[in-house]
Amino acid sequence: MDGHMHMGSGPVSNTRLQQMYWAVVGSAVGAATLANFLNYIISFQRAQDSTLTPSKPKSLFFRGYATLTALAREATYATLPPISIYGNNFYFAPLGPLSIALANLIVVVVLCFYKLDTEDQWSWEDIGYRTGFITISQLPLIFLLSGRQNVIGFLAGIGYQRLNWFHRWVARTIWLCATFHMGFWFRSWGRYNYITYQLKTNGFAKRGFAAWCILTFIVISSARPIRRLGYEFFVIQHLLMFVGFIIAVWLHASEETKVWVWIPIGLLVFDRVARYAWATYINLSIFHHSRSHALWANRASFTPLPGNVTRVTIENPGTKWTPGQHILLTCHTIAPLQSHPFTIASIPDDNKLELFVRAEKGGTRRFFRYASKHDQVIEDPIASSKQTRTVHLEGPYGRLRSPSQFDNVVLFAGGMGATLTVPLLRDIVAQWKSNSHLSVTKRVQFVWVIQSRAHLTWFETRLQSVRADVEACQRESPDTVREVEISIYITCDEKLEKTTSDACQPLTTQSTSSGRDTRSASTDRKPSATEKDAISIRSTSSIELSSFPGNKCCCSATIEIGEISPQPCPCSGPASQHQTSSPAPNLPLLTGRPSIRPIIRKALEKAEGESSVIVCGPPGLADDVRRNVVYLSDERAVHKGTGAQGVYLHVENFGW
Repeated sequence: MDGHMHMGSGPVSNTRLQQMYWAVVGSAVGAATLANFLNYIISFQRAQDSTLTPSKPKSLFFRGYATLTALAREATYATLPPISIYGNNFYFAPLGPLSIALANLIVVVVLCFYKLDTEDQWSWEDIGYRTGFITISQLPLIFLLSGRQNVIGFLAGIGYQRLNWFHRWVARTIWLCATFHMGFWFRSWGRYNYITYQLKTNGFAKRGFAAWCILTFIVISSARPIRRLGYEFFVIQHLLMFVGFIIAVWLHASEETKVWVWIPIGLLVFDRVARYAWATYINLSIFHHSRSHALWANRASFTPLPGNVTRVTIENPGTKWTPGQHILLTCHTIAPLQSHPFTIASIPDDNKLELFVRAEKGGTRRFFRYASKHDQVIEDPIASSKQTRTVHLEGPYGRLRSPSQFDNVVLFAGGMGATLTVPLLRDIVAQWKSNSHLSVTKRVQFVWVIQSRAHLTWFETRLQSVRADVEACQRESPDTVREVEISIYITCDEKLEKTTSDACQPLTTQSTSSGRDTRSASTDRKPSATEKDAISIRSTSSIELSSFPGNKCCCSATIEIGEISPQPCPCSGPASQHQTSSPAPNLPLLTGRPSIRPIIRKALEKAEGESSVIVCGPPGLADDVRRNVVYLSDERAVHKGTGAQGVYLHVENFGW
């Protein structure tokens, strides 16, 4: 971006084009804000509606709005089929977000070349000026989409983790514009072989090229496969590269365009100040009625669970939350300088904040090692309570339309995804128990897919309590429809997106009587500290599945709803569906994978108002649910004269 950009001439003022871009962005945010406001009005009306169908639109305006919403949902929920490369499935974002990202790209490219001739060599410098103005004007949008205390998210009712996907694609669009900007200047200088000379002698060119190189590194390192290699390292280098990029852009920009650099800096400062102020409030005891005189308000206990999972429990936390939100957890005494987001698995009525953390690598693995070590050594409850550790919380974050405003709710979870769906289920039932007018939900279908029966222990007690509470509600108000159907599918296929054959694989287990940690006695050699950690991680997931159907066979057969005689599992002989004998007789267990479409169709056929489908789990499960919601919405001709009601879909993930 040359220092004399203001000298560029063209048919349209470059400053005017910058204003046009933000007019488009503001219109999009305004439309999302209006939709969010209408959703709040609809939720309020349903809570106040005393008819038998509160979630069904009754006025002409809201019927029309529901029709437009249904049409928009079918278009935006749809996804392209996944592609498989060397046995790995790659999934696409829904067409809605893709359309928004594509629209932003088209607007930017049009503004970059509007009424300019790219073939005219005398216009190349004008294009260089123009693309520089358009590039730098997008910087504030990157920061508006990246902050956790997010203004756009607040207005549009969208969580920051969803906006972060747009943040990455806007950054890629900026990189493209910066490449145009640099390319046309190089093209102009290249006529006289001045490119090398300019990069050696022109300070603006040096700093501009440095900014482009840093931005290129940021874009490449932000790709999802690279982020997964080491998230902590990614965060640190991302922040450092950002600082270098902002400095280089500020030094490269002319005085009239430096305002576009100061705006994102101001947004960043606002986000950090707001986050740190809130974190200070929820973590310091002086702001809460703490029983102790300790400085820090939140202390957590760590309990190992089957499947390499650690349950983190914080009694009387210094923050409030709503079901479906997540929080960032930091424990410097176990995993220094690491902060990770975890879905809150408890509800406010519990008066404690519970998190379920799967041991992967880094801090999560350290949590599990610490929990396993102290769970084995300390048996005395009083001594165990002294092993709590000070933790720092940030949040909660996340935005989700309350399921209690919908007539029928279908909850899908794969593995740890139940940390989202179980609190939502419990919250609905808790409102039923309190006879709250806030809940208009009549039926809930809860579907949980887990790898082994041992994982049932994560939420077995909670789900049994839900069944008991629902039965109590039905006895108390027999004329009021209050139904919950729970289905738990057991499969050893952790990656639900793999839908190859129904082949089963033998399950190797290690016997334990309590589902807790075991130790190998095959040798007398004392293991090292590193080996102890490895044994702890492995053995806790090696649970005896003595009553696992199919002779300990891991089956991936798809089970149709209401199926009586399913196809047998190839390696086991017995049928792949079993109402297994279980420590939880009220919780029906099935072996195999659920057939998504019949489950959703059954719920929609009973719905007398708008329904909600919520899914949290592996990408394959989310993609399958999304695809079937679109199919059924189109099949039932929602709000197109058939009388069928709309379907709201929420897919919980942290970016595509």
